Amino acid sequence: MDYLDIAQNIVRGTKYYHKDTTFNEQSFIYKKTNERLQDIIDILLNKDKILCVIGSGDQILNSLLTKPSIIDAFDISIFPKFFLELKIAAIKSLTLEEYISFFIDDIDISKEEYYDDLFYDKIFPYLKEQEKEFWKYLIDYNSWYDIYNSPLFSSEPLIKSYALEQNPYLSEPNYYKLREILKNIKINYIQGDILSIDIKEAYDLIYLSNIIQYVNIEEYRRKIKHLSSISQGIIVTYIFGNIKKTLNYFENTTYRKFNDNSSGILIHNYRRNK
Repeated sequence: MDYLDIAQNIVRGTKYYHKDTTFNEQSFIYKKTNERLQDIIDILLNKDKILCVIGSGDQILNSLLTKPSIIDAFDISIFPKFFLELKIAAIKSLTLEEYISFFIDDIDISKEEYYDDLFYDKIFPYLKEQEKEFWKYLIDYNSWYDIYNSPLFSSEPLIKSYALEQNPYLSEPNYYKLREILKNIKINYIQGDILSIDIKEAYDLIYLSNIIQYVNIEEYRRKIKHLSSISQGIIVTYIFGNIKKTLNYFENTTYRKFNDNSSGILIHNYRRNK
C-alpha cells in the first residue's frame, strides 16, 4: 500500500496504522507550531544554511524571511512535506486573509464549496506534481473539513490569536515579502529519523525542535556531538519542561528560558568552545 492509500485510510478512519513509537513514517501532521517562535525569531533569521525539522512547516517558513541559500528539511513522517508544500503554494496564491481562513480559522463545515474553490482554483496550480497528486487524491473524495479534522493531523487545539503571535510570517508585510522570496527558494527534503540520517553538510543553524523528548537521550547526545563537530553555526534543541535538568546531559551548551513558563531552548556548540 502506498502513501496515498495510507493517507486516505487515515482520513476515512478505515485503518489505524499502529506503531510502537510515538513518531514514525506515518505520524500525523502538526497544523501549526506549538513552540514560541516569536521568542527565538532572532535565531531562525539571518542563517544562510539551515537544517530543520519540518513539523508544521512554520519554523521553516519563518526562517525563509531572510533568504537562506540552503534549506534542508527533514521529518521521520512522510506526510509533513506535503503539508509544507501546500502552505507554500497557498502563500503564493492566496491573500493573507484567505490563507488564515484555510489553515488557521475554525473550518466551517457549511462552506465546503468555498474551500474547494480556494484549493482547486488558486492553490492547486502552484503545487508540484507529487503534491498535486497527494492533495487532489484526498480532496476529490473528502471535504477539507474532514481532512483537517482527521487523524492525519494533530488534534491539538488551534487558537488563532496564538498562531498569529507565534508566526511573524503571518503579519501583513512579512506574508507578501515571503511570497516574493518563495519564487526563488528550493527546499531539499529528507525523510527519516535524525538519529540515523547521515549529515555531512556544515550548517549555520540546525533546528531539532523537541525531538529529544521522543528518543533515547544518550543516542541524542551522541548525535548532537557529531553534528557539532561538523557544524559551522549553532544547534538548537527545544525543551518543554525542566531546561536546567536537561542541560546537565550536555557540554558546551547554553540555554534560553522563556518568561512565561519553564520551556526554552538549548543552544549547542561544541566546535566554537574547543
